[in-house]
Amino acid sequence: MKVAVIGSGKTGGHVLNLISKTDVVGPFGRSNPLSPEKLAVADLGIIFVPGEAFLEMIPFLLESKKPMVIGATGMEWPAGLDAELRKRGLAWVHATNFSLGVQLFRQLIKTVNKLQKSLPSFSAELMDIHHTKKLDAPSGTAKSLAQWSAFPVHIEAKREGDVVGFHEMTLTFPQETVKISHNAHDRALFAQGALDVAKLWIKKPLGDGLHPLENLMDHLEKQ
Repeated sequence: MKVAVIGSGKTGGHVLNLISKTDVVGPFGRSNPLSPEKLAVADLGIIFVPGEAFLEMIPFLLESKKPMVIGATGMEWPAGLDAELRKRGLAWVHATNFSLGVQLFRQLIKTVNKLQKSLPSFSAELMDIHHTKKLDAPSGTAKSLAQWSAFPVHIEAKREGDVVGFHEMTLTFPQETVKISHNAHDRALFAQGALDVAKLWIKKPLGDGLHPLENLMDHLEKQ
């Protein structure tokens, strides 16, 4: 599988370390600008760039007609992008976090959602901690965790040290407290997750359009 690596920052660098050099197309970045012609030899692309940079490269990505696994955050998805992908017969999958642990976190939230009517009233707070160089706060992962929750979630974001990513949801009931937490130890986790998703995406495509990772995970759960 020929993989176009788009973005060679911290996470993109880990993607490069996990792929055989003969299977790497690129990497693409400021020193090696992206173009549809350069992407022609790739089977798919894995993208880890800031959201603003991703938005600028969308025309090139559409023209390349390649499936994409996208880890860009800190942006709003363009209106009409899903329709444009379907029109072109393209499939892209995206996630704010490609770790398996965060998907398990999501499953636990889904369980709380299902049981919510049977539970006593509770409040929910989410702690979001990342390294000081992370620009967006709250993080895309924190926003996703809150969006997956069928109950109000207050997010507190902190930026300190070189924390890869820590998220903890605290559910406070009248007589007890429940905590769900995820702590990423190494950025290689996100790179490996994106590669795993790319392999699954090739084997179990969901059809054309723009798909969040949870759609793929739900699809696999039903297999």
